[in-house]
Formats: sequence, structure tokens, C-alpha cells
Amino acid sequence: MNVLKITSCVCLLGAGFLTSKADNITGINLYESGMYNSSKIYFLKQLNAASSPDEKAEACYYLGKSYLNLNHPDSASYYFSLGSETSATYPFNKIGTSTLALVELSKKGGASKEEQKAFETAFKDAIKADKKNIRLPLAVAEAYAYAKDYAKAEEYIKLAKKTDAKNGLPFMLEGDILLAQDMEKNRGAAGTKYDNAIYFSPDLVGAYMKGARIYMLINGAAALEKLEQIAAIAPGFNGRFHLLGELHEIQGNSKRAAEYYGRFIEDGYYNEEHLLKYAGILYFDKQYDNVLSIIHQVLSKYPDNLVANRLHAYALAKTTKGQESVDVLTNFMKNIPEEKIILQDYLCYAEELEENKQYPEAADYYKKVIQKDPSRKQFLQNIGELYTKSQQPDSAIRYYNHYLDFLEQPNASIYFQLGRNYYNIATADSLETQQEKLQRADSVFALLTELAPTSYLSYFWRARINSMLDPETTLGLARPFYEKVIEIATEQTDRYKRELIECYKYLGYYYYVQADNITAKHNNNASFARQEYNTAKEYFQKVFELDPNDAVAQKAIEDINVK
Repeated sequence: MNVLKITSCVCLLGAGFLTSKADNITGINLYESGMYNSSKIYFLKQLNAASSPDEKAEACYYLGKSYLNLNHPDSASYYFSLGSETSATYPFNKIGTSTLALVELSKKGGASKEEQKAFETAFKDAIKADKKNIRLPLAVAEAYAYAKDYAKAEEYIKLAKKTDAKNGLPFMLEGDILLAQDMEKNRGAAGTKYDNAIYFSPDLVGAYMKGARIYMLINGAAALEKLEQIAAIAPGFNGRFHLLGELHEIQGNSKRAAEYYGRFIEDGYYNEEHLLKYAGILYFDKQYDNVLSIIHQVLSKYPDNLVANRLHAYALAKTTKGQESVDVLTNFMKNIPEEKIILQDYLCYAEELEENKQYPEAADYYKKVIQKDPSRKQFLQNIGELYTKSQQPDSAIRYYNHYLDFLEQPNASIYFQLGRNYYNIATADSLETQQEKLQRADSVFALLTELAPTSYLSYFWRARINSMLDPETTLGLARPFYEKVIEIATEQTDRYKRELIECYKYLGYYYYVQADNITAKHNNNASFARQEYNTAKEYFQKVFELDPNDAVAQKAIEDINVK
């Protein structure tokens, strides 16, 4: 039975024998907050502890409504019937039974005129039990709302307002109905109704909770304010920790989310779904041992629960090392049907494979993540990095280029990786194809220069590339780039010592080659190249200053001294 999930506005504000026991305040607040599983657990305990027929009937009513909202109409019917049998003076269960019948008829095209008249008579008789009790016409209004007869529901809401013009309950039901009709379109209007409900009934916990739930996705500060207000008006209501946990989870604060959701669990009104939610929060907070402890509770009762088995595999993989951690996820993936695999399964498996340096296999599963959800193009970067680590530059280049196509703004780090992979291909290529790959690498690093002109990286790698394009160092193609690196790096000599040594060696060798060529043109008379030899010597001395044990620099200086 697919019924409209509208939270009941029946509250403890009624009069006479219909006033709820103070002991039930927590359960009613849970129910009115839309926490139907928790209210069900609460009232199951209250049903067993009830000491009078009316107390038992009230527990049956809330159990029936909880099951109705959880889409278990048979259970709802059972408790409404039990409540009616238990107390003839408590009319709400009769309204509940009529609600089920009304919903069934609405699914078949609606009630006939005779049936409508019978419902009206039954509802009016129920209201006559206490004409001053605002909860009775609201229960009827809710029955019509479940059946999607919103016009009729509004009639009884108006009657409720006449019964008590200063009560916030009717406004709360109006907010519920607005959300049931169109949650996205009516979100703002429903929020206003909940605010009106709070204005007339400042202690109406459900209105604060529903208002907070509306704001959670659009205004976290406003949601938090609502939940903090509950602490002031109902400090014993720990149901607010449920939403506080979810709010912090949405905001990415897993530690606070785990703290608050744990406090909700401690209250005792939870089921396996709550435990799985809590375990998921703990997992993202990297509390893997606690995840396993929670999951074992669920698996002891529901060994085939897919979500529990999934979280168990995830957490177990994180608490084991090496190949064993990969094997845990491999076994999990083998034992579930392909159509049950979710994106997070592929992602978790990819991360574990990467952690264990199984880079090509990890890349394959990041590809599956993108296949599962094409919007997850950010994982193209991960694939490029994995192919770089596994020394497959052709594949790395392909995926880095795909990633750049996806990005709205250029990314300097990706251009750096792309350029390095072109360079790595070039160093492995034959001389016939090497130049083309080097020129591609150079063009990529030229783009990086535009994106990060104050960084030495692009100049350093362009220097290396142009050094390869000028293997005899006769043209000095790398010279301007190495000089630029020196200009940037000399202020932090310790940090860039390795790079500076490479720069000085290249420039020393370049001037040495120039000097030798001049000497050769002048019948081996070195005096014509004295300036070039001196410049070369200066650069090799800089190398020697940074590394006194550098044999290349030492030998070059010795050779120059005898020229």
C-alpha cells in the first residue's frame, strides 16, 4: 500500500481523557518529527508498559500511524484494531482504521457518495467525543491528506483553527501537505507554515525538526539554529541529534556527524537502518574498528544484508594490510550480482588497489567509476596518475588530455604531468620520432609557463627538452631556460640545490664547447676564447661550491686551467 507520508499533528495539547501522558512526550515528538522507525520502537515499549486501557490505546494509535508512514498497512491495521478493542472511549484508532479504508478507496478511483457520507458520519462522531480537542479534526484532516483529497483536508484544518485559534498544530499539518504535494516547489511555503506553527506553539518540537530538515540542504546555519532551539525547549529530546548528525555529514564534518549520531543511537530508539547509517558515518570518519563493531550487530540478525556486508568489506579492507586488504574487496565483489554493484564499490576497490601499488588494475576500476557515473570526470586525473606511476606514458597522456577537456579552467599541475609524460616518451623513442615528442613536450611546458610564470618548473623542463634537441650543445637552445631557473632559484639555494647544479653544469659545458670551437677556428690558440673559458670556469666553480665532491666540475676546472 503506497500511502502519503505525512507526519501526524496529533500532539499532547488535547483536553480531558484525550490528553497524552507526560511519559509519551518523547514518542510523540519523535513521531511528529517524521522519525517513524524511532517512534515505532518507542511505542512498542510503551504498549508493553501501559497500565490503563487509554494508555494502551494511545500507544496502538501511534504504532498504527508509524507503520502507516513506513508503508506497512497490515501492521497499521492490526494496531488500530487492537487500540479500538482496548478502549472504546479513545476515538483516534477508529479514525486510523477509517484512514486505511479511505486510502484504499482513493487508489481505486475514490469513494462513492454513499461511502463518502459514511466516512463523514464516522469522522464527525469521533470529533464529538471531545469538541474542544483540536487533535481530533486534525486527525481527520490528515486522513483526507493521505487519500490526497486536499480540499477536504483543508475543511477540517479550518475546523481545527476554529477549535483553537492560537494553536500551531494546524499550521504544521499545512506545511506537511505542501511538501507532500510538491516538495521542491513548496519548500519555502512549507517553511513559513512551520514558522507559523512555532509562533503559536513555541514548544512544538516537530515544527522545529521539520523546519531544520527543510533548511539542511540550503542553509546549514538556519537548520542548526532550529535544532539548537529544541535543546532549550525540550532538553530531553535526543531525536535532534539524528538531524545534527546528518547536518554535519552534509557539511563534510564526519567527526561531528559521528559524535551527534552516536548520541542519538545511545538513546535507544534505533533499528538496523539507523545502525547502518551510523556505521557509514563512522567509516567516512575513518573509525574502522567502530564500524566493524556496529556492523557485527547488524549481521548477527541480518547476515544477508547487502549494505551491512558492503560496509563490513570496506572497513575490513582498511584494517588489514597488503594483498589481504585487496582480497577482502575482491571476495565481496565476486559475491554480489553485477546489478547490485554501486559506484562506491568500484571506488573503494580502486583506492585499495592503488594503495597496494597495483596501478593498472586500479586504473581499470576508476574507469568503471566513470562508466557508472559519467559526471565523475575528476577521476580521469587519477587514471592519468596511475598510468604515469606504471610507466605507461601513452595512456597517461590520453587520460590527462581527457581531463583537460573536462576542466573549465586550465590546471597547471595537469600540464606539468602531461609535459613530463611527453618527455618520458621522447627519451624512450628512436631518434626518428624523438624530436616530434620533444616539441610536443616543449609546447605543453610553454603553456605551463603562461599559467605559472613565477615557478621554476616549466623553465627547468623546457631546458631539459631543449638540451635534448641540441645534443651537441652548439646552439645553446637550453641556455635561456636554465638561466631563468637560476634567476628564480638562487634565493633558495638549499631548496633547489639539485636543480641549480644541473643548470650550472649545463651552462659551464655550453661555454666550454663555445670556447673549444673558437680555439679550433684559431689554430688551437686558446687566447681567443679566454672570456668563454673563464665564463665556463665560473659556472663549474658554482657547481663545486654546492657540491665539493662533484667530479665533473673538478675535472672541467682542471682542464680549463691548462688551456
